[in-house]
Amino acid sequence: MTFGEHLKSLGISGTRVFGDSITAGFNASRSERAWPALFAEAVDGFPIRNHAIPGTVLQGSILADGKPRPNNGVGRFAAALLDRPHQDAILILYGYNDARYTAAPETMNVAGFVRDYTRILEALVAAGHRGRIAIGSPPYIPDAGFSVGSTGFTGQTREGFKAYAGAVEELAERFSVFYAPVYESMTVFGDGALASPDITHPNDEGHRVIFEAFLKAESL
Repeated sequence: MTFGEHLKSLGISGTRVFGDSITAGFNASRSERAWPALFAEAVDGFPIRNHAIPGTVLQGSILADGKPRPNNGVGRFAAALLDRPHQDAILILYGYNDARYTAAPETMNVAGFVRDYTRILEALVAAGHRGRIAIGSPPYIPDAGFSVGSTGFTGQTREGFKAYAGAVEELAERFSVFYAPVYESMTVFGDGALASPDITHPNDEGHRVIFEAFLKAESL
């Protein structure tokens, strides 16, 4: 049973999404074409509680400036996802900016990402949300995107980026939650075909592909 089918059988109270600017809906031509809105429409999952913040990373690791990235996911997930008892679906799409950051490899890396994602999933599962959680691999970034970004967020390699996608899949299997193969689904299209003009955010078709990856997510 896919995640979408599973949620319809449960009867959820809403949809909570957690991530960065892509989950906030950046560069969708209209708000209803952003992937969270497409998902909620497909599973009768309104209202949407969108807890995405542009520019964030998941991990609370130390960056090159000696401090964690503000508004990182591990530092704010409890307030966003565990603020009260609820029966909302929880969709997490993180790792894109974690993977792009290369300025502090000793501290900001896949190991730190897995460490802090584990902390998040342990808390969500302990609170009884396991059956309503889907986590997605970070969206595909075009080759040109590795040269675009603010200080520290350039210079990644394809293999370095893909390591984060693999980490998310392994976490989904470890915690028996639904896995949305976002990165893998987007690679089917040509490099850059799903990117908006700024290269780093998806266009409408990219948002549709992300939505479908979550809708058809399977429990590992």
